[in-house]
Amino acid sequence: MTGLMRAAVLEAWTLLSLFAVAMPLKHVFGVPEAVSLVGPIHGLAFMVFLWFVVRSWAEGLIDWIGALRLFAGAFVPLGGFFNERWLRRQAEMS
Repeated sequence: MTGLMRAAVLEAWTLLSLFAVAMPLKHVFGVPEAVSLVGPIHGLAFMVFLWFVVRSWAEGLIDWIGALRLFAGAFVPLGGFFNERWLRRQAEMS
């Protein structure tokens, strides 16, 4: 489950950097290279996170409702941090 927690945090940081740094640089300061750099990094982090979610679901570490919750949280800025916190509580309970 630690891999899933780390992937959730990585996905959250890359999404936050995309929204809070790269997109303002592009749209306010006219630096589109920031999105060209951070966008693919976030895309890779998101795919790694999804892989960990599916793997954890397949191994029975989380149920389908938990997988859906994690997936939905990945689309919300700062949602990945809430996902990691939820995963930490789940690990402590088991």
